[in-house]
Amino acid sequence: MMAVVDSAHLSKVLKDAMKGGKTAVGAKESIASMKGSKALLMTRSVPDALRARLVEEANKQKVPIVQLPHSSAELARLIGRPYRVSALALRSVSEADVNQLLK
Repeated sequence: MMAVVDSAHLSKVLKDAMKGGKTAVGAKESIASMKGSKALLMTRSVPDALRARLVEEANKQKVPIVQLPHSSAELARLIGRPYRVSALALRSVSEADVNQLLK
């Protein structure tokens, strides 16, 4: 299940998630910690092979996927990282926030 995100709500959710500290930053870390995650956020700049692995793992763990219209550099700026971030696995967000992102 993929969804396109509401940008206004995204920054609030990301800020809260990064504050909570229970976020896997990066595609490989997201794959490794998919179990127990509430949502997977992917940018448009994830390479196809990595995207396939992310989607496969998310589907296996029944984690909803949120497709972001941002590039990996834009996502990195949103979460305050000095390097590109192509995917995030959110663990500490509320169900309401996840549902809002999936709308």
